[in-house]
Amino acid sequence: MKITLCYPALVPGHKAKYGLQPLGVLYIAAVLKRDGFEVEIIDADIDGLSVQEAAQRVLDTKPDLVGFSMMTPQLLTALAVSSLVKQIRPDLPIVLGGAHVDSTKGDVFDMADCFDLAVHGEGEGTLLDVCQTMRSHGTHDLEQYWADIPGLIYRNRQGSVMVNHARTFTRDLDEFPSVDYDLIDITKYSIPTMAGRYVLSMMLSRGCPFKCTFCDAPITMGKKLRFWSIDRVIEDIRTYKKKYGVTNFVFKDSTFTANKKWAFKFCQALLDADLNIKWRCNTRANLVPPELLNLMAQAGCYVINFGVESGHPEILKRIKKEVDLDQVVDAFERCRKLGIRTYATFLMGNPGETNETARATIDFAKKVRPSLCMFFVSTAYPGTPMYLDALVDGTVQERWWAKQEFNQSKNSAFQVRWGWTDAGALRIPGFDSELWQRKATREWYFRPRFIWDTFSFTVRNPYFLRHLWNLGTEVIPFYKLRNLLPKRALKPDERLQILEKCPSALNWDYQPRPDLPRTEVGTDVH
Repeated sequence: MKITLCYPALVPGHKAKYGLQPLGVLYIAAVLKRDGFEVEIIDADIDGLSVQEAAQRVLDTKPDLVGFSMMTPQLLTALAVSSLVKQIRPDLPIVLGGAHVDSTKGDVFDMADCFDLAVHGEGEGTLLDVCQTMRSHGTHDLEQYWADIPGLIYRNRQGSVMVNHARTFTRDLDEFPSVDYDLIDITKYSIPTMAGRYVLSMMLSRGCPFKCTFCDAPITMGKKLRFWSIDRVIEDIRTYKKKYGVTNFVFKDSTFTANKKWAFKFCQALLDADLNIKWRCNTRANLVPPELLNLMAQAGCYVINFGVESGHPEILKRIKKEVDLDQVVDAFERCRKLGIRTYATFLMGNPGETNETARATIDFAKKVRPSLCMFFVSTAYPGTPMYLDALVDGTVQERWWAKQEFNQSKNSAFQVRWGWTDAGALRIPGFDSELWQRKATREWYFRPRFIWDTFSFTVRNPYFLRHLWNLGTEVIPFYKLRNLLPKRALKPDERLQILEKCPSALNWDYQPRPDLPRTEVGTDVH
């Protein structure tokens, strides 16, 4: 039985210059392969595939089942690709999963009927159960089995959406097989903060114990931290370095130093193993005490991504980012002294945001002097406390994700990809999130201090010149110049062409399967 797993494009038809391996589908693929299934992965995002191209690529693999893993910005793309695939092969089982389904559960069934099943929670075990059921019993008349699979969502014979109870999170992550990067071309993946032609991303843990109101990590990964064993991680790194010749790694954990004792032991193990790699991680400024940060630098930590979010203490309090601004200043200063590059992220348009607090954030970003900086429009993602609070306050459009559209006259593909748009943004009276995001980006990057810092770094590290060119061509709004051309025809959003203006309308030209797997047990979400 052949399974095709697809990671949809964030912006169909736009080939991004940077990206990391889609670990979600890679971990699922590893579990399926261990059980004897043939697996193929399509990363439509890194390849810049249009909806039509992605659908054709899926069909060309001749799968027995297709799975889509998606975040909220990829939702309409996944549905559009699914609808085209169903037009050609209406009997092909299609399963949706990923962070968006984790947060919204059965909501996607109210938007479309071009797929069969959905998975919420940790997806490896649930999709494996589905595939094993089909391998044992075929793809027809399976309704009697779905209610027994934790984490599965389906529609019963009466048309009600049924959400099975969540699957228990896997406590021992060593139970998962190692990722097989042979399923993709790892040389396509790079990021501007790391040297080398390509990088390899890994997860060392799952879970997030923090309470940030804008983040869905506690929903998708659970609140309790779970780790791969240090011995297992070291052996995987050694294997990947030898097999792929890669020496630059990105550890994608939400907070690398959330458990400082584990992080300390891991860094010491890296030194003992003499692997001689460079790596990047994400963490919080209040979780890098001097002794640990010094050891991280010795163990090859090259870049740290600090989620700072705001330069105003009242805003940090509102979004429950429990970090003191003095701690942020101190962490960045110590990183500079140790030669660790820093990447800071900020949000514009948080609850309670004003022109004054936005100005404070810009000034603070200049003060801490990160190597690179990114300002995002704060987005109320489904299921997060920010979204739920905004619904009560009336400051966000309910189910805004069902109405996402790429407007080329307003935004570039780069801006859509990196969350520089107002899709899902809070409606704050007297405050324009997109305007302040643009203002912050211009001010920060065009100041003399950044230009000098970057020039000095590039002289010492010529590899960064390529990244400067790539980032410049992406960030500078050339799309506005194109809009000035007379009679310039803008391409409509192909996803909406397929799904029409109202994604909730069932309007595609295929006949739904008469044997669509349905049962009458589970939890009715309506």
